[in-house]
Amino acid sequence: MDEMMKKINKYPNGTYLKIEFSDGLLVLYGTIDTMYETNNGLEEDEDGYKEFYACLISIEKIITNLSDNILQEGDLIEISIEDQPTLIETRDGTVIWKAHP
Repeated sequence: MDEMMKKINKYPNGTYLKIEFSDGLLVLYGTIDTMYETNNGLEEDEDGYKEFYACLISIEKIITNLSDNILQEGDLIEISIEDQPTLIETRDGTVIWKAHP
């Protein structure tokens, strides 16, 4: 499990989070739905195959969406090492994860 997932894993499902992608191009509020192991879609014997953990977030409110993502409140979004946010905070502003430049 990568460092970001280890930090998110300390919080129970239903935890309310503020999540920022691409330094503010997409900012949303959501709750942790579930965490699971997944892969990058390649077959196990293919070069580049990778397994990793992901966290499914239920979108509660979209603050900013200047990205190409078509999202609505109520949708689910996956965060992982493959689609990593730049910042994750709890409702009270506690920083759970901040990507290093």
